[in-house]
Amino acid sequence: MAFAAVVARTSPQGMEYLVHNNKGRAEWAATADRADRFQTFRDATREAMRLPSTMRAYALPAES
Repeated sequence: MAFAAVVARTSPQGMEYLVHNNKGRAEWAATADRADRFQTFRDATREAMRLPSTMRAYALPAES
């Protein structure tokens, strides 16, 4: 099954995509290639809602 969604946010530099590092901490990448992929929008939305409100991230369709 192909992965369907990523978690992203906007910043002054443009779109940023959620990536978890080896220690499990959330980081932001400038390219969608590095983004964590989720199988469903529900999983991606759940991950976005777990972030602090100051990060204000959303689930978006994954680029193929």
